[in-house]
Amino acid sequence: MLSGIVGSLLGFGGSVVPAVTEYFGKKQDNKFAIQKMEKKAQLIKAGYTHEMQIFEQQASDKEHERLIGHDISINQGTGFISALQRSVRPVITYSFFVLFATVEITLLQKAMAMDIPFNEALTIIWDDDTQAIWAAVISFWFGSRAIEKSRDRLIKN
Repeated sequence: MLSGIVGSLLGFGGSVVPAVTEYFGKKQDNKFAIQKMEKKAQLIKAGYTHEMQIFEQQASDKEHERLIGHDISINQGTGFISALQRSVRPVITYSFFVLFATVEITLLQKAMAMDIPFNEALTIIWDDDTQAIWAAVISFWFGSRAIEKSRDRLIKN
């Protein structure tokens, strides 16, 4: 009979031990998670935004890959519609460049007709706003390539 009671107690104790150890393990895990969140809050409060920058870069990379995939799918097509799709960006770019050059040349001719010296006319026509627009267009078309090349160099080193 004593062995039956001892066996029952040991059986009950054996079934309770995993629950008790699991409880203390979860308690320790929760404590660690709280400490981790507190530390993150302190770092964010101190201006440490490394994780956010990583997520933003990952999102940017994913968007860039999606755009490249889209461009590749357009370039693989054949026929008139595919050619039309491939020509949209270049035609719009060239059209706006011709429009921009026409406006600037016309303004320069008008200024010269009003007897404004060439150097002064250029400074009036090529003002800060025009330079900003020009820089934005050049950066859009060629800046991403320079960034990709510099990123590739950094990865290789």
